[in-house]
Amino acid sequence: MLTIFSPHISPRLQYIVTVLFKESVVLTDNPETFLLKEGPCINYSDQSIGKGLQIIPVALLREIKVGQQEIQIHRWQDLPVFFSGPGDIPFDIFAASFYLLSRYEEYLDHEKDQYGRYDHHNSLAHQQGFLEIPLIDYWMLEFEKEIQKIYPAYHLPARHFVVQPTYDIDIAYRFRYASPFKNIKGYFTDFLMGRFDALMERSAIYSGKQKDSYEIYDWLDELHKQFALQPYYFFLVAEKQKGYDKNTDPYTSGMQDLIETHAKKYRVGVHPSVQSNTDGDCLEREIKLLSYHAHYPIRYSRQHYLKLQLPETYRRLIAAGIQQEHSMGYGAVNGFRASTSHPFYWYDLAKEQTTSLQIIPFCYMDSAAIFYERLNAEMAMERMNYFFATVKKVNGVFSYVMHNHFLTEQKEWVMWRNMYESFLRTMH
Repeated sequence: MLTIFSPHISPRLQYIVTVLFKESVVLTDNPETFLLKEGPCINYSDQSIGKGLQIIPVALLREIKVGQQEIQIHRWQDLPVFFSGPGDIPFDIFAASFYLLSRYEEYLDHEKDQYGRYDHHNSLAHQQGFLEIPLIDYWMLEFEKEIQKIYPAYHLPARHFVVQPTYDIDIAYRFRYASPFKNIKGYFTDFLMGRFDALMERSAIYSGKQKDSYEIYDWLDELHKQFALQPYYFFLVAEKQKGYDKNTDPYTSGMQDLIETHAKKYRVGVHPSVQSNTDGDCLEREIKLLSYHAHYPIRYSRQHYLKLQLPETYRRLIAAGIQQEHSMGYGAVNGFRASTSHPFYWYDLAKEQTTSLQIIPFCYMDSAAIFYERLNAEMAMERMNYFFATVKKVNGVFSYVMHNHFLTEQKEWVMWRNMYESFLRTMH
């Protein structure tokens, strides 16, 4: 059990030490109590007490507001650090971790990308070149070494490496289960545009002579069985197909059967539509619809197009009964948005309280590699291997995002399909 002395025990400090040390930590603001404690100790103050490892605090964890912070990057153990000070750990590791984990910078004025999201170019991690590492996890490994110099028997709470596949089912079927009107319109459009391969495929699928090209679910099932994986499936079930919400109609029998089948075997979550970002009732309807077909309450979610606005999005999800959220990553670049590979509970900065919403960050998404990083399949596999090895090093959760329509046997995607299967084989 680690004991931390601080003359100012704030909600922010209580939150971050619980995230970093789980239940294996005691906070006290009484110096006499601190001096009587046996075992590993941290003096989180600018007072000289003569015991434990000292960390000099900055003001961030004592504040009850959000404002611009003065951040200067220094190096410690060859890692970037900020909020530096003269303590035994030469920076305020608690405040710096809180700043990154709470997504403090996303509450400040910032530029948005073309989809109205927080642009990763604004982030400290991107600007200072540490987006591709789980910096907080690295800090904690070095922290453990430092405290072991005084308390050799000390170890951080045990964590276990987990490979966590997740799939966004934005468009469950390419042509199958589309309405007759939509297919007739598609026939004419394909013909007029000279897309004769699509015309033939549409005809074969709609007549039942060929399996829908996006219907790769049996193949994924075999991979999951072979490699003992337990994935999440996030289904887009927007009732109106418009704009970025182009999902298969959730009221078709095929979509209902697909959800029901997957809910029996895997964890199924909602993929809230872009429409639901401006329509609170829409979100609740989508969750209820998915729950009806899954036959159990829906507790997991990931935003379609990662449309995440803090704190509003998370508050709406909590109100709708969501307990675990998977949007903590960027749509246009791969890396660690919150600078960690470990799950954590969301801290609502505007209300200054820890919430019940567990955040599962991801570090790799196929669409980011394809459309923004402009990688081919071979280069993307190298990236996946890098993130796999990086997360394994810190015993984190290697959560990644794939889309069914990028894993098909179509000629433009078959290399990506083969890459994914090869990655799973190499991983094991």
